[in-house]
Amino acid sequence: MQWNWVDPQTAERGQSLLRRLTDQGYEGYFVGGCVRDELLGRPVNDMDIATNATPEQVISLFERTIPTGLEHGTITVLIENEPFEVTTYRTETEYVDHRRPEQVQFVRELSEDLRRRDFTMNAIARGIDGEYTDPFHGIDDLNKGIIRCVGIADERFEEDALRMVRGIRFASVFHFEIEQQTWQALLHHQALIHHIATERIRVEMEKMIAGPYPYQGIELLLSSGLIPHMKVSVPCEALDQDLLRSLEQLPASPSILRWALIALGLGMDEQQIKIVFKSWTFPNIITDQVSKIIRMNERLYNGIVQHEAVPLATIEHKESIDTDANRHHSYVLFVSCVLDYGKEIAQYWHTLFPVLPHTYQQRLAIIGNQADRWLEQLTVYSLADLPVKGQDVLQHLEIAAGKWLGELLHEILLLVATGQLDNNKEVILHYADQASARKGLR
Repeated sequence: MQWNWVDPQTAERGQSLLRRLTDQGYEGYFVGGCVRDELLGRPVNDMDIATNATPEQVISLFERTIPTGLEHGTITVLIENEPFEVTTYRTETEYVDHRRPEQVQFVRELSEDLRRRDFTMNAIARGIDGEYTDPFHGIDDLNKGIIRCVGIADERFEEDALRMVRGIRFASVFHFEIEQQTWQALLHHQALIHHIATERIRVEMEKMIAGPYPYQGIELLLSSGLIPHMKVSVPCEALDQDLLRSLEQLPASPSILRWALIALGLGMDEQQIKIVFKSWTFPNIITDQVSKIIRMNERLYNGIVQHEAVPLATIEHKESIDTDANRHHSYVLFVSCVLDYGKEIAQYWHTLFPVLPHTYQQRLAIIGNQADRWLEQLTVYSLADLPVKGQDVLQHLEIAAGKWLGELLHEILLLVATGQLDNNKEVILHYADQASARKGLR
């Protein structure tokens, strides 16, 4: 059997698993995503297998197994430490809350197992001889670029309402169209999405946004009417679709870049980001990084606007008012953001810069053009990089500690980082003498 989009070792291990099943008189087929992606010419990450052998029979055939989903007939078989999910042919009875089957029943026919699947492109099997079993014409739909439910679309969405979001995700990732009857069924059953846990929807959304055509998915979600029925609302009132069309210009990884642009496109401030992203069960690190990128962007923009005090119309056909004073101010402003938010966040912002709204690009042109060079020049990033500690300053000045100390140290850090003060202990303590006198601290 020839696989063009599977790692050769993975393919050989998977085929050895199938041979073991068939040599013992059982059926075994590759199913689902691995078959679909091979047909589409996309890299295959894992290979799932369906069989008429019961879970107990699968366990008895292989030395190393893990009962990962025994109640649903799924056993993980380890072949040379590589996991393969092996699932017994099954059908599913009534679904609970449009989310999960109440129980499963094992069956003997492959066609019955394929009948329960969501979309025709996921209901294709491939045997050890390389031949395809395709009772619902999934290969034809793949060739036509169509997302179509297996059987009656209304029934598939009533069984598991998450399939509506999955269909949109597949259409977005593969740049396919959703077949008319499938789309009409989705519109008819849109309210059922309220039964689906936010975390399950978020996983589909993450895959969609990381795909090659994320804006197509956003358009489909908006036109589907699903969003108002989800457990967690999304603030779409200030939606900037022109900005979101730029998603595809950003790399898919790290995902933080596209989520930051989505936050901008939804007009979300830092507080809204924290509330909405937490509600959508995003990891804290993503919420924190998106918040910092948005905060840095606003701080840079406001800092330039307040300094230049020039109407935007006067620089409409220029990159910015590029004077020595403005360049220095831009430099200090940017470095202060790097010190407060970190080099990584600053690099994320700079990657985002080319797709920012036009007014931001105009105002921040100096920073956008110089950020890489300025980051390379930086030699200090935190107070730990200074040759003095707070205690050194207190002993030198002989003044009681207070809020002033942290403020002075950060002032010194910015001056050192921007080259206005040598990173030398004597120089810094001398500056502390002058600053404390100027501030009336002594």
